[in-house]
Amino acid sequence: MDELKPVLGLELTATPLVKAGTKQIPFKNVIYEYPLSKAIEDGYTRTPYAITRSDIDFFHFGNEALDKLMLQDGIAQHEKTKCSLEEYALSHDKEKVKPFVLVVCSDTNHAAWVENYIKSDEFRAGKYRNKVITVHSKKSGAESDFNTRLLLGVEQADNPVEIVIHVNMLKEGWDVNNLYTIIPLRTAVSKILREQMVGRGLRLPYGKRTGDKAVDAVMLTAHDKFEEILAEAQKGDSIFKRANIINLNKKEEEETLYTQLSFGIEEKHNLEAAYEYTQIQKTQEMDLVLKQVADKIYEKVSEQIQASYSHVITAEDEKKIAECVKKELVEDIDLGEAFRRNADPISAWTDYQTKEIHRAVINKYIPIPKIKVTDKGVDDYIYEDFDLDLSNFTQTPIDNQLLIQNLEDPCDLQRVRGDKIDFGAYEPKKVILEQIRIQPEVDYEKCSKLLYKLIIQICDYFENRYGQNGMQNIVMMNKVSIGKEIYEQILRHFKVKTGFMEEEVIDVINYNVRQQYNCKYKLNLFATYETRIQNIVFTGIKKGVFEEAKFDSEPELVFARVLEQDNDVKNWLRPASSQFNITYNQGHRYEPDFVVEAEDLIYLVEVKGEDRISDVDVIAKKERAIRYCKAVSEWSKANGYKQWQYLFIPAGEIHSYSSFGQLTKRFSESI
Repeated sequence: MDELKPVLGLELTATPLVKAGTKQIPFKNVIYEYPLSKAIEDGYTRTPYAITRSDIDFFHFGNEALDKLMLQDGIAQHEKTKCSLEEYALSHDKEKVKPFVLVVCSDTNHAAWVENYIKSDEFRAGKYRNKVITVHSKKSGAESDFNTRLLLGVEQADNPVEIVIHVNMLKEGWDVNNLYTIIPLRTAVSKILREQMVGRGLRLPYGKRTGDKAVDAVMLTAHDKFEEILAEAQKGDSIFKRANIINLNKKEEEETLYTQLSFGIEEKHNLEAAYEYTQIQKTQEMDLVLKQVADKIYEKVSEQIQASYSHVITAEDEKKIAECVKKELVEDIDLGEAFRRNADPISAWTDYQTKEIHRAVINKYIPIPKIKVTDKGVDDYIYEDFDLDLSNFTQTPIDNQLLIQNLEDPCDLQRVRGDKIDFGAYEPKKVILEQIRIQPEVDYEKCSKLLYKLIIQICDYFENRYGQNGMQNIVMMNKVSIGKEIYEQILRHFKVKTGFMEEEVIDVINYNVRQQYNCKYKLNLFATYETRIQNIVFTGIKKGVFEEAKFDSEPELVFARVLEQDNDVKNWLRPASSQFNITYNQGHRYEPDFVVEAEDLIYLVEVKGEDRISDVDVIAKKERAIRYCKAVSEWSKANGYKQWQYLFIPAGEIHSYSSFGQLTKRFSESI
C-alpha cells in the first residue's frame, strides 16, 4: 500500500490492538468503534454463559479428576444443545445446525491424554471415539491433513466431528457458526486469548437471534475458573462491558447516605399496575406523575416507620400519608395540572398504593427479639478432654447440580440437574489422614491409633447416613474442613465456660434500624470493583430489607450475592450496631454479620476468616450467639414467631456458586 502513496488509509479490524512485547496497546486515531459488547447488547451475537457445579470446592480435585468432570459436564451440555437445535429446526422448518465442542488443552501431551480418554469406553461408553479430532502444531503428515479437512468442514451436517481438541493454535482465521460448547482444561491463558475462545462461539448460525434461549447461547464449562471468569466478564474492559468503563479513581470525595427500605417492586411493573388500575391513557407526562406518586409514598412510609420506631402503620397514618402525597402533587408546578385532570383515578390509586407499599414494608420487616441478660459470673477459658463430637460434622452430599451464569447479565442465573459424579477407587480414609498429618503439632507415631479410630468413626458415620457413594462424595468435597475439624478436636478442643447467666426475652424491636454509611463510591451489588471494599456502598438490593449495604470483606459480599439469587431466602439484613443487645466477655457488644429470613426459620449468620476461627473472642461470640438463638427460639415458639438458628460460616467456604440451603446444612450450629 505504501507504493501507492495514499493520502489517507482506512483499516477495518475486529482486533484494534498492537502487540508490544507482552502488552496489548489500543490503536490510535480510531474514527469509529463498534465493540463486541455493543454487538452483544444489540442482539447481533449469541449470549455467553459459564457453567460450574453448585456448592463444590474444586480445590479437592486433582487435575485428572477435574478434567474428567469438566469433559463429562461439557458433553452433557452439548447433547442437550444438540437436541434443542434439532427441535428448533424441525418446528421452524429451518436447516439443522450441527453443534460441536471445543476442548482447550495446556500442551500436546495433555491433548493426547484427553483424546485417549474421550475415545475410551470410560467416556460415554465410547460413543465419541470416532467423533473427535486433535489439531495442534505438532501434528503432521496425513493425519494432520485429514484432521484439517474435517476441521474446515465442521459445520457440515454429514461431518462426523463433534469434539475438536486443540492447544491454543486456533486464534485467528477460523470462522464457524456452530461452536456451542467450550471446555478450557488446565488453561492459564491470557485474558485476550480467553475472550477469543468465547468470541468464536458468539456467531449466530441463523444470522440473527431466534428467541430460543438454547439456540442463542454459547456455554463455557468453567468449573474451577468460574468465579475468575465471572469477575473478569464484569470488568469495564472485558469484551462484554468494553466501552462502559468506570474509572473509580476519578472520584475521591466521600459522601454520607442513609439506607432506604427495599420494596422489591420494579419501576416498570409499578407503572404497568398503575395504568391498569386507573385506566388512564399512557403518556410521558402521566409516567412522571405516577412515578412521583410511588416515590413520595415510599419516602413518607419510610419516614413514618423511622419516626414511630415501628413497621406497623395505622389506617389513620395510611390516610394521612395518602392525603399528603395528593396535596404535594396538586401543588407541584410541573405536574399539578396533569394530576388535577385525572384527580379521581390517581387519588384512588394513591390510597390503594399506600396500603400496598405498607404491606410490602411489613413483608420486608424481620422481627428481632430483645433480651435481658443477667450475668452473675465471669467467663472462664479452659481446655477439656473429649471424644470425637459427631454433631459438628454437618456436611451432606453435594447435589449433582449445574449452575449456568450469563456472563453479560449477572442477574441471569439458573440451576439444572447434572450427571452423577463417579468417585471410582477414591480412598476417603487415606485422604482424611493426609489432611491431619500435614499439621505439624500432630505426632503420628504417638497417636496413630487415635487417628485411625477417629477417621473410621467419621467415615462410618457418613456411610451409615448416606451410603458408600454419599460418604465418598462428602469426603471428596470437604476433606480440608473434615480434617481440620478432627485436628481441632484433638489439639484445640476449646470451650468457653460462662458464669451463671440468666436470659429473658423482654420485647421485639418493631422496626429494622436504618444505617448511615460514609462512602466514596456507589456500585450495584453485582458490579466489579477495583478499590477497597470498605469504601463502597453496594446498591440495587431487592431481597434485602434495605436497598443499600456495606461489607467488610469480599466473602461477605459474595454471601450477599448468594442471598439475592437464592429461592430459599425471603429477606436478609445487614444489622445496625444497635440492632442486637448481645454481649460477651464481660460487656463487649456482639454485632452479627447477617440476619437471613427463610420460609420457616430466621438465621443469625457470622462469616469469619479461617485464620480467626479459633480465636478466643470469636469462640466467645459464637457461644453467646448460640445462647441467644436458643433463648429467642423458645420465646418465639410460644409467641407465634419464627424460631432462630445460628450459622457460623468459614469465609473460604462461600463461593458465587454456593446455595444458601447447602450452607445451612453444613454450618448450622446446634442450639
